[in-house]
Amino acid sequence: MDTIVYAIPVFMVMIVIEIVTTIIRKKDYYRLNDAINSLSAGMMSITSGIILKIVEVTIYTGIFSAVALMEFDSSELWVWLFAFVIYDFFYYWTHRMGHEVNILWAAHAVHHQSEEYNLTTALRQTSSRFILGWLFYIPMAIIGIPPLVFFTVGLINLLYQFWVHTRHIPKLGWYEHYFVTPSNHRVHHAKNRKYLDKNYGGVFIIWDRMFGTFQEEDEQYESIRYGTLKPLRSWNPVWANLHLYSDMWKDAKATKSWKEKLTLWFRKTGYRPADVAAPMKMPDIHGYQNYDPALSTSQQLYAGVQFFILLLGTTALMAVYHTTPTWFDALWIIVLGANLVMNGSILEKPEQAIKLECLRFSITASALAVTATLMPVASIFWLGLGSLAVLSLAYLRRYSSATEPTAAIES
Repeated sequence: MDTIVYAIPVFMVMIVIEIVTTIIRKKDYYRLNDAINSLSAGMMSITSGIILKIVEVTIYTGIFSAVALMEFDSSELWVWLFAFVIYDFFYYWTHRMGHEVNILWAAHAVHHQSEEYNLTTALRQTSSRFILGWLFYIPMAIIGIPPLVFFTVGLINLLYQFWVHTRHIPKLGWYEHYFVTPSNHRVHHAKNRKYLDKNYGGVFIIWDRMFGTFQEEDEQYESIRYGTLKPLRSWNPVWANLHLYSDMWKDAKATKSWKEKLTLWFRKTGYRPADVAAPMKMPDIHGYQNYDPALSTSQQLYAGVQFFILLLGTTALMAVYHTTPTWFDALWIIVLGANLVMNGSILEKPEQAIKLECLRFSITASALAVTATLMPVASIFWLGLGSLAVLSLAYLRRYSSATEPTAAIES
């Protein structure tokens, strides 16, 4: 069973605690649509990782086996501590380059697209990290950090970063000088000019202090605005992963220079060929309205229930994928992804709910029919489909007779 399966319930409980705290403190740190979109991106990341993480495992293990200068003894505690520290060092540079290079930003931007900052933002992860994300960790394989140690400390590093995605925890005194905290990570997610491209550390903030990228949160400064300078303005988790790649591809086709076609991918983030577009100017982030299409309470409840059922389905897949055929895993990765995309579409265009839900149920039912022989695994999805059908048809019957209007509202 994948370790992440054990972490998911813990994450969800902590998110519920944060939501309750937000309500008690009368803050506006959560929006249902934004939170669902962040979690949908995270769910697509972990399910696609069932197949795609093989790339990173194969590359690291292959390099370690072929060219490692020595092999550290994984039974020694100091090896684990050493690996933990240097992993974070290389994470710093991976993360920093993810903000400074076009193609790397196209992958990492997914994590920054949320216009809110809460624990769901931590789970908003890219699905395309496998393309080049492994590149910066090659030195660890060469010096001889065993794969088990490497992937374990990497998981610990990732899990640590979950709790720092909150606005409820203030500065933590001396701890701020050495470790990544909610305060200095809020700076990292801010799109205010003063805070742009700062605080890249995963566990240790010392790398930022050493390499000149540290910025303290200034509580007297203007309020932090979250998100990306070029906003996503969509609840589609697939488009969240692809839209910057699409933009670069369009620029590569549009420019007349072959040099630009080949190099724009590796230029500084935001670079566009001169014969395609003028350099981007800093937008007015404070005059900008967050993306928040209005939904009625019943529409929000419906989308929330559908998402919860998809969360259960995702958790079930993560729990059993190592016991099922690759084709089964691939099929349900696609089906769950399609469900998440269409649920996101309902959050944007509820007037299309009936058409989208009919399509969604047809796709899911077809997949269930194909995998029904793999009982009892398929029974989990049959249960999910039954719940979806009962809830959806009851809602859609009411919805089809009286569609409530939608409008954009200011966040």
